[in-house]
Amino acid sequence: MTNNLQNKLKLTLPGLDSQMKMSITVNGRNLRTFQPTLDARKSAVMLLIKNINTEPEILFTLRSSTLKSHSGQISFPGGRIENEETPLEAALRETQEETGIENENIEILGKLSELFVPPSNSIIYPFVGALDNNFDFILSETEVEEAFFVKFDFFLDKNNLKFQKWNREGIIYDVPCWNVGKNVPLWGATAMMLNEFLDLFPL
Repeated sequence: MTNNLQNKLKLTLPGLDSQMKMSITVNGRNLRTFQPTLDARKSAVMLLIKNINTEPEILFTLRSSTLKSHSGQISFPGGRIENEETPLEAALRETQEETGIENENIEILGKLSELFVPPSNSIIYPFVGALDNNFDFILSETEVEEAFFVKFDFFLDKNNLKFQKWNREGIIYDVPCWNVGKNVPLWGATAMMLNEFLDLFPL
């Protein structure tokens, strides 16, 4: 799987077409534009896979409920890109800071399409990495409540994709998501980036 995935990530990616499949809509229409603003902040995340050639599982974090942005949501490890830092450097640094996973435990396989997130006015640069079995979790108490894995096959089963209706100030939103066994579903930007990855299969 590793070599095939690396080759797929070098080709033209499905991009926004894949991402939009997991976007929130109202009456079948998307109310947001995904065209980046000129003052958009930049961040980077890491989609990490363990047991990639046997029974692959994807790593997620449950963000702390005390964070100012996207608190209490399921996400990939990652965060803000600092000055003079490349997106990959930021993704690796933030992964280490949030989960304790060191750079040497990660084999970078490639990257997915960037995604603009209007609520946080942020452009996210997602990378894909294979995780070896020698890592230890040391979670950041201020940023991460939990780190957990979900089997890759779970996402390939279309029966596990759910559509919820959320009422926000009288507006009914249709929210595509996955229930991964936590108090909150996997939805939003993380689900959009994950869906592009899923659309690369079968390899």
